Amino acid sequence: MKLIFVLSKHNLELSKAEVLSIFPGKHKLIDNLLFLDTRKTYAGRLAYTKAIYQYLFTCNKKTLERVIRKFDWNKYYEHSFAIRSFGKDHIKDTEIADLVWDYLDKPLVNLVSPKTQFHFFFTKDKIYCGVLLNPMDESFEDRKAHLRPMLHPTSLHPRLARCLVNLTGAIQPATILDPFCGTGGILIEAGLMDFKVIGYDIDDLMIKRADKNLKHFKVKYDLRKKDATKIKIRYNYIVTDLPYARSTRKVDLEKLYSDFLKNLKKILKKRAVICFPSFINHKKFIKSAKLKLVVEYSYYLHKSLSKTICVIEP
Repeated sequence: MKLIFVLSKHNLELSKAEVLSIFPGKHKLIDNLLFLDTRKTYAGRLAYTKAIYQYLFTCNKKTLERVIRKFDWNKYYEHSFAIRSFGKDHIKDTEIADLVWDYLDKPLVNLVSPKTQFHFFFTKDKIYCGVLLNPMDESFEDRKAHLRPMLHPTSLHPRLARCLVNLTGAIQPATILDPFCGTGGILIEAGLMDFKVIGYDIDDLMIKRADKNLKHFKVKYDLRKKDATKIKIRYNYIVTDLPYARSTRKVDLEKLYSDFLKNLKKILKKRAVICFPSFINHKKFIKSAKLKLVVEYSYYLHKSLSKTICVIEP
């Protein structure tokens, strides 16, 4: 099936990478529209995709009316419909709806809660039409750190945390380990996607906070007090946001990162997604640990901090 993914423009490169990590297939990116041939259906997992459509056809303004006249709209129409158009110099929704109306059996317009939504995307040269398939998860804001029972100021935004899990390419019911779990933000997102989640942290207080947060969101979990640099068990997928408090002496951070990555080389079976603070030379540590840096992405948080997201293999 050919699908259209409407990607978030906040970080287009990361949005695209998230989709391609779990949806294999031939693809093409036009503006923020990712066209992809795939049979997989993991749509509910995505964090930086605004909507997913089944691709219907391509045309331009000159051929739009002719294509609408020839297209089999009833194949996709159910009960009621609405038309939405997007992009610079797009045609009014009502004008397109008037054209489509004539080719539907028992047409019924419903602008509030239509059963069928036909969307038209106007780019510089082409118009792409798709029928909406998947409403995306919009509950990320409800899971932000300050709304959890136990707050930690450096916790990742839930949308980013979910994206990191998706970058592993793991398919449920795999296990996701976060060896620096903190208050559990990454574990919450992985657990809500039906992964088995395991969290380690060396701090008793963090383990207690993660316990309360995970229970609040009804996530099944396994929490253990453990030094991330001394893990012995091997795992397929590891996702973590490395500690980066500037109050910690730089030499301590460097030793921590070095020891952790060298141990990661021993315990990682398939893929890890690791967040480094941008002020750290991450490549030095990855190379020293003899790990493979598959790809990296830069993610801006605020004026004093950015992250480098590294996809790593043994």
